Amino acid sequence: MKKALCLILTCLLLGGCAAQAVPETTVPAAVQTVPAETEPMRLYVPEHPLEQSAPGALRVYPLRRQAHGILAMGNSLIALCGSETTTLTLLTGEDLVVTATAKLSFRLDENDPSVRVGTDALSYFDPVRRETVILSDKLKDVSRIAAPEGLLGSPILSSDRSTLYYCTATAIRAWNLETGIRRCVKELSYEAQELTGLHQEDSILQCHITQDGKDSTLLLAADNGRLLREVPGDVTLATHGDGYYASVPEGSVRLQLFGQSGSTAQLLTPGDIYASCNYLDSQRRVVAVSHEETAVINCYELDTGLRCSSLTLSEGYDFVSITACEADAVYLLLKDREGDGLICRWDLYAEASRTGDLRSYVGQRYTEDAPDSAGLAQCQADAARLGKKYGIQVLVWQAPLSVAPWDYEFQPEYLTPVLSRELQELDRRLSYYPPEILTGIREHFTDLTICLVRSIQGSPESGSLETATGIQFYHDSSAYITIAVGQYAERALYHELYHVMETRLLTDSTAFDRWDALNPAGFTYDLDYAANRERHAEEYLQPNTRSFIDTYSMSFPKEDRARIMECAMQSGNEELFRSPVMQAKLSCLSQAIREAYGLKKSTVTFQWEQYLKP
Repeated sequence: MKKALCLILTCLLLGGCAAQAVPETTVPAAVQTVPAETEPMRLYVPEHPLEQSAPGALRVYPLRRQAHGILAMGNSLIALCGSETTTLTLLTGEDLVVTATAKLSFRLDENDPSVRVGTDALSYFDPVRRETVILSDKLKDVSRIAAPEGLLGSPILSSDRSTLYYCTATAIRAWNLETGIRRCVKELSYEAQELTGLHQEDSILQCHITQDGKDSTLLLAADNGRLLREVPGDVTLATHGDGYYASVPEGSVRLQLFGQSGSTAQLLTPGDIYASCNYLDSQRRVVAVSHEETAVINCYELDTGLRCSSLTLSEGYDFVSITACEADAVYLLLKDREGDGLICRWDLYAEASRTGDLRSYVGQRYTEDAPDSAGLAQCQADAARLGKKYGIQVLVWQAPLSVAPWDYEFQPEYLTPVLSRELQELDRRLSYYPPEILTGIREHFTDLTICLVRSIQGSPESGSLETATGIQFYHDSSAYITIAVGQYAERALYHELYHVMETRLLTDSTAFDRWDALNPAGFTYDLDYAANRERHAEEYLQPNTRSFIDTYSMSFPKEDRARIMECAMQSGNEELFRSPVMQAKLSCLSQAIREAYGLKKSTVTFQWEQYLKP
């Protein structure tokens, strides 16, 4: 225990569990177990088209039904099939032979905190029957434990199946199943609280809490409830042996921290900082999935820091889940166009998988108080070059703080991989605008400055929004746009840049003189943001007769047009512009831009015109 405490206090985070023997049945069985067919079903399909996309690296096993998770149990796999309900399917051998199934009356997710898998048993919580279920390695029902009174969320069974830990509205409690004694581990009473993990040989409890609308993760000693560490946000923890891995929210990304007991935490930074990461504890590897038009899956070795393997999925297949039960291979659960699941065995060291990438993706963990100074200096230089390219200013790190308006506060982004990625994306997004637009903005204003920050926070006293993904403001004759990096940065840029553009559209074009006539008869804008929050107008948002992007578009005409611009600039929004009204509005907006910015004679189809019908 002292070793575990030292690890937590020096590195902040750890996790893990171990499996032991299954106890005697204590409650009659109730799971419906379905025997396998006389002739076992073999899932492997040789020369599957997906297998041919990476010759020698993939073996494909179609499930021919929906699936939402896979678990490793020793050398076998358990597929979680179904949608509203779940069928556990035990798969064994090289051909993944179906050897047993068990039908559940609810959807069981692999990341449910109650799911505990060992080499000889699986346990989980049944929310319908309100019982913790223990199944054998043949998916036979071994025992069931009735939910304790006052349970919040899911209980977690200890590795030796002797103790059930659970949350109530006032405490974390432990139920000794052998003696029947129930004790209070720690008194807790937050807005919301739920156990989410049991780690380090069942010595540490992980609890997710919500207070004043903010999430935190508590690590507590399982024997006496002593608080070991509180970490902001929803943290994912895992351990294997004396190693640990933690995925920690930090701004717009999650930091991938790992290390050994007693060592300083190291940081894995995937090539795509926004990729979703999956830790494989038995292999000390992290698999990062980038979801673009086609999924790209990269595997990183924590011991070397190298990106050892890479796989690009064929179009039409989506990544769902991953697990490992072999040394140099992983099993991927994918979904095809019809929604059916496929399991793929991916050989990480097959010729088609190897990357030859010698760059190390592991390095030091930086903080806001001790940032990567050299990296930030490089980002500032890149921002200056980007600004020069487009004739504007681009500010990063602490520079935006000097231009913040009185009613908003900026939190600087200090993570250099995030800033580097966002600067590349800003370059791509600005390239969609013809030079005439940015030149025209500079003619209307003295200059244009774009700031990249971690967050934008308002103040109730000023009447500003509590948080914002983007704002535009003006000082003297200068225009400013501030964007919070991350998931909504692209939409925020297009939206706020349109507001800056519109100052010229209203004076140098007459297209908007007929804007109100494009709206349905009897419609009026709220002309008030507070009133708009209470608006219910679904009749204007039906796909075939749509008149607005969303309810927010009904607040002011300028927000209606800005919403149209942000959605027209992005891919995948064809359905929003299918109706005659939305076609007319987009056409009117395009006419105004061409008139005001000297583009009437251009034969180019600009990015915001991609959804206009001929």
